Amino acid sequence: MDTPLKVNMKYHHEKNDLLLDPTAFHQLVESLDYLMITFHDISFTIWQVSQFMQSSCHIHLASIHHVIQYLRGFPSHELFFPTCISLRFIEFSDVDWAGCLNTHCSVTGLCMFLDESLIF
Repeated sequence: MDTPLKVNMKYHHEKNDLLLDPTAFHQLVESLDYLMITFHDISFTIWQVSQFMQSSCHIHLASIHHVIQYLRGFPSHELFFPTCISLRFIEFSDVDWAGCLNTHCSVTGLCMFLDESLIF
């Protein structure tokens, strides 16, 4: 997996698709909460699915499995910091105004670069 989240994924409640036993989903989300400290790129996905801890659906569990598959391929990813005299810090952000289908709240994303290397 190249990304921790499928492109253009919108999470929502589906009453007919609830997990019968959400225990495994809860344990996976709680475990991935600790990984967010070192793997910041999964934070957005975990925050999104953790909103549905009380009424988790199969789509939320599939997203958690997608994150796990992404993390399994993570050892092949590396950060490269070039040696240079002056370092530039650049930040980009994006907002999806009222993008959440359930709460109509805005969703914000950002990325930070140190010169040409993505750091967050």
